[in-house]
Amino acid sequence: MMANFSDAEREIYGKLADYLIPSWKDRPAATSVGVHRHMLDEVLRIRPDLEAAFQRAIARCPGQDISKELNALAREDNAAWTALTTVTTGGYMMTDEARAAVGYPGQVAPPYDPNETPEYVTNGMLDRVKARGPIFRDTRHLS
Repeated sequence: MMANFSDAEREIYGKLADYLIPSWKDRPAATSVGVHRHMLDEVLRIRPDLEAAFQRAIARCPGQDISKELNALAREDNAAWTALTTVTTGGYMMTDEARAAVGYPGQVAPPYDPNETPEYVTNGMLDRVKARGPIFRDTRHLS
């Protein structure tokens, strides 16, 4: 079940998100691309498993002393810290504006010819590995 975030919670999250991803040169800040609005809803729709820990992060970081609050969160509640940073970076990079600003076109499917020999097979890159031969190290005793 998706939580409905209040305007106050979204405002707090926006402050935290802009601290994590501030505006820099031609790159937009997190709130400039809506991570605290529509992207928050979209990320949590895709990753509902992050919602409880994300809500803990927002509750623990009211935005009064963001640096202090985020450092404490990272030290004391790793799951909430991870949820907060995952939701923020994920939402940011899901937007066209952020991807364009960092030069990431998104996932692309390069053409692939299964009958063509890859260059790394013929350019000598693997010669050392072939000359060395197979290596096996039993690691069962390490567990």
